[in-house]
Amino acid sequence: MKALRWHGREDLRLEDIPEPSPGPGLLKVKVGLAGICGTDLKEYAAGPCLVNPEKAPLTMGHEFAGTVAAVGEGVTGFAAGDRVSGVGYWYCGDCYYCKKGNYNLCVNSNFSGLDIDGCMAEYYVTPAYACYRLPDSVSDEAGALVEPLAVALHAVSQGKVKPGDTVAVVGDGAIGLCSLLAARAAGAAGVYLVAKHRGRGELAVQMGADGVIYLDDGSPAERLKELTGGPGADAAIECVGKPDTPLLAAGLLRRGGAAVIAGVFEQPGTFDFSAITFTEVTMVGSSIYVDEGRTAVELIANGSIDPTPVITSRVTLENAVEKGFRALLHDKEAHIKVLLQLP
Repeated sequence: MKALRWHGREDLRLEDIPEPSPGPGLLKVKVGLAGICGTDLKEYAAGPCLVNPEKAPLTMGHEFAGTVAAVGEGVTGFAAGDRVSGVGYWYCGDCYYCKKGNYNLCVNSNFSGLDIDGCMAEYYVTPAYACYRLPDSVSDEAGALVEPLAVALHAVSQGKVKPGDTVAVVGDGAIGLCSLLAARAAGAAGVYLVAKHRGRGELAVQMGADGVIYLDDGSPAERLKELTGGPGADAAIECVGKPDTPLLAAGLLRRGGAAVIAGVFEQPGTFDFSAITFTEVTMVGSSIYVDEGRTAVELIANGSIDPTPVITSRVTLENAVEKGFRALLHDKEAHIKVLLQLP
């Protein structure tokens, strides 16, 4: 079968590899669509960041929609032909964190496309617990966005966003835009996006943002206060992963607010802790998701969330590098989420 394989920085190759078989507890999925994530982009442009180079070559990808081709021993609730989407984690189920239900913090975890072959291939093997059946009301395109939406839902949960809150989202990529949707679904009365790219900011308004603050328009914190007429955001969701963005997020908050750090960082930054000492701002990490993948499917199915506006193009696996990865890196105004179309 054809698979897009990570060999190293700026070295992705479309190769023929053996078709996998599902072991116990696993599903074999015929992939229809696979999304290119911001993490995938970082591994291509600057990796290894999270990818395990000792496992290279490794099939990339963890965002997908497809159909079940085969079920492994012991799997229940799925049958060949089921339409499915899912998330990327593999957890042990036995460690301290798994026993508490914090599967995203598993000390023995693996992740599709980073430690184990991912979904940018004709067939993909994944744990049944990481998959969700797609109802007829959820399109394949929306299904391919379940994983990034799950990331956003978990981040909003970590920020304890409640009805009536004001939320600031830092970052205009797919996770940032999904966080906008997730905050609105949680009942936020005002959601504002801090953006770098005008085209993405305009899309954010179409997706329900109450306002967009561009980085070249002066102090984001002062602009937010002007737009809201208030002391700042109740929660700020950082979705960029640059050295200066956590401090930017903290600066958007009212006193006692919460900054959620969801970005994936290529390099460490510095932080002025006086920004939180005298304001009693809380900073909390957000690591992928727990059960939010299921929630994402439900919210899409009942019409509460439509993540598909972030999709800007669909390309074939053969064109993934040039029209997918490179396009996303070099034309951020025009591209947000590129889906790879599998044969």
